[in-house]
Amino acid sequence: MTAEFESMTVLLLVVLTIACLAQVVFMGLLLWYVKRVADTLGSMRGPVPPPLPPPPAQPSPVPVPDVVEAPKAVVTEKAVPVAAVVAPKLDILKESPDIQASIHRLCEKYDLSDFIVTTLDGLVVISLFPGSSEEAARSSDLFRRKKKPDSPNVTFFEIPHRGEAMLGIIRSDHPLSPEEKKGIDEDARKILDWWL
Repeated sequence: MTAEFESMTVLLLVVLTIACLAQVVFMGLLLWYVKRVADTLGSMRGPVPPPLPPPPAQPSPVPVPDVVEAPKAVVTEKAVPVAAVVAPKLDILKESPDIQASIHRLCEKYDLSDFIVTTLDGLVVISLFPGSSEEAARSSDLFRRKKKPDSPNVTFFEIPHRGEAMLGIIRSDHPLSPEEKKGIDEDARKILDWWL
């Protein structure tokens, strides 16, 4: 009876050892699989874009007197009409490390809230903010149907690029002059030709 009991005990120990080893192998495979899935999901998100460069430091304003005294007359400054205001000289290409930074500089140059470039079927090519695909799809649909933007702060314009038409979507907190629209159009074409 004792020999039978000992052989039964040895057999149970062997079975328990094999079960523990199988469990360790199974856990190792499970961890390996979870890591592979996490790596695959991480690579699907794509590379993290580099942070946008900080805006250039604004020079401190120089006080300008309202009235300049002349020997026998008083001369006052005249207001410059809004349409005559020209966008500042800002290199949107060579000082930018990527297309995202060029678009950021374009927005700085013309004081825009956002600027999106999309294909005419609504696929986002470039945007400053993530999650612009819904706005791009809605805007491209309106543009194709020759409808006006659904917001007064939004402007559409077509950008020809390498034989294909793209849509520029401008969001601005102020009305754009014809000169600004022309400048934005020219700069957007330069950005696309330079980076894409």
